[in-house]
Amino acid sequence: MIRRTLACAVSLCTALGLAQAQDLRGHGGPVRALAFEDGRVYSGSFDTRAIVWSGTVAQQVTRAHDGAVTAVLPLPDGGFASGGQDGRVAIWGDSSEPLQFEQWHGLPVAALAPWGAGIASAAWDGQIALWNGADAPRLVEAHDGQITGLVSYGDGLASVGADLRLRFWDADGAPGDSVGLPAQPSALATDGETLFVSTPTGILLRVTPGGETVEQPLGDRPLIAVATDSNLVAAASITGEVWIVDPETLRVQVELKTEQGPVWALAFSDDELLTGGNDGLIRRWRLDGTPLGEGAPERVAMSGGSRGADVFQACAVCHTLTPDDGARAGPTLHGIFGRRIGTAEGYDYSDALRQMDIVWTPQTVSDLFKYGPDTYTPGSRMPEQKVPSEADRAALIEFLEAETR
Repeated sequence: MIRRTLACAVSLCTALGLAQAQDLRGHGGPVRALAFEDGRVYSGSFDTRAIVWSGTVAQQVTRAHDGAVTAVLPLPDGGFASGGQDGRVAIWGDSSEPLQFEQWHGLPVAALAPWGAGIASAAWDGQIALWNGADAPRLVEAHDGQITGLVSYGDGLASVGADLRLRFWDADGAPGDSVGLPAQPSALATDGETLFVSTPTGILLRVTPGGETVEQPLGDRPLIAVATDSNLVAAASITGEVWIVDPETLRVQVELKTEQGPVWALAFSDDELLTGGNDGLIRRWRLDGTPLGEGAPERVAMSGGSRGADVFQACAVCHTLTPDDGARAGPTLHGIFGRRIGTAEGYDYSDALRQMDIVWTPQTVSDLFKYGPDTYTPGSRMPEQKVPSEADRAALIEFLEAETR
């Protein structure tokens, strides 16, 4: 299918100089989803947009979801599907309006995968939706708690969830075997035979077709993304490190320091690795770790390089500290202390946040990062990000108190 270049995409590319840059620059918030197929890159972001890239040009820019785009899936006819934080799945052709836009889940979509002649989606509600391309999807109660990964596997599917299970599904969506996991999974990938699971404990799991599980520690920070091609596996951390490992031995071949904050999404494309980070960039890397693009934007330099300023780097892509929040994916933090949640002018909050009875104080902001947005402010569009260290949270609060007045 030949795609029609959208006028808004042309303007965006011209304004951002995408034709010259080798990193893909077009999202206004963290990149949450990546896929590569037939020379095109598909991306989804917390800025609510999904973009189809031809080379470094944003060929198609779409926006339909109420909240982050959490999954993208290229389709055989040249279109693609997107899943969102709103629990909806959109089917896109070559225009700015979706061909279909359906509420399949009551909670955010975690992953999309090909299924027969249609697609499957998995969500935080523990269900897998099986769609044959025509009728309403059939819902399968798959996991007890959130599903965090879904892939096509053999003639069916494989999924992982918060119940610490890797489950297999046949071509009809009937349950097959399952494997117990030693740690909670955050993402799932497969090379067609072996399955790879990233975990919040910094361990990469390799699960063979027979169910044998091998653990490979990659660091002491949570792993939040994993991807494979036929020869390599990549896993990414919440602090921006990415490891490229051998799929058989799990030995680290290359370690990347992306300087992107949390790397939420990975994809292999031909002889490259794509990393989607908290800075809104899709960075391109040779498989030996050499960057192909211009690098991450300069870090925010405030408060003399204090620890609080360092912790704030992960927030800076979505939030400014001035009254004008510009084109960021989140509201300005100017004047945050003493302000009721969901009330900053000029920002389109979710209904869930508008209905909450929270006033931002040093304690409530600290609690937000102690427990994470999914627990403390459910229904938020904010990326799931915690600051486990009490000292780091205190430094962040001190920084915000000084910079947001």
